Amino acid sequence: MSELEIEKNIRMGVLLDLYGALLTPRQLDMTRLYFNDDLSLSEIAEQYKITRQGVHDAIKRAEETLTEYDDKLKLAQMHEKHKNELYEFKQQALAALDECRRVSFGKNIADKIIALLENLDEKLEEYENTDY
Repeated sequence: MSELEIEKNIRMGVLLDLYGALLTPRQLDMTRLYFNDDLSLSEIAEQYKITRQGVHDAIKRAEETLTEYDDKLKLAQMHEKHKNELYEFKQQALAALDECRRVSFGKNIADKIIALLENLDEKLEEYENTDY
């Protein structure tokens, strides 16, 4: 699988998480099987007892629908922006902690910063694992 295909699969996975509930149940299931479970068109067609072309068309329509929703609502962009801001904040906090240690501030301040970073890590993990 090429890097471009991997990026597309990741993007479609995000769009499915964000907007999948707006697809028909059949489109949602086929699209999840294809992008998340990595089933082939033939395997999905066999499950649904339809042609490969029928599966291809359903997935293509779902992709177009998901992309249209995101073009209008931009939730995927906002999600990525917020995630990047949180990671940047974490990096800045780690740098500040390193500076505190370097200039020999008291242990209490370092412990407070560590507690804040641990809390930030928990929040980042929750954010990453949130289904929309």
